[in-house]
Amino acid sequence: MSSNPVAVQSMTRAEYQTLVERGCAGPVTAIPDTPGLEGWRAQFPDWRARNWTFTEDERGVLRLAPVNLTRQRNTRAA
Repeated sequence: MSSNPVAVQSMTRAEYQTLVERGCAGPVTAIPDTPGLEGWRAQFPDWRARNWTFTEDERGVLRLAPVNLTRQRNTRAA
């Protein structure tokens, strides 16, 4: 695991709720306390340690990943 911190994925509560309803996200309390969670805390220092989601890696494999919820999606003009 890399020692460089990585930006944690963010999504709106509505996006998260849709994923929860599909079984693709949930609260951290649904995951047994494992070394993986400690690794997330080290790799993603900005993670609020409350929620997770599945993300697709470069080979198309779904993996658990930490996620933070936001009130709304930030849209900035380029």
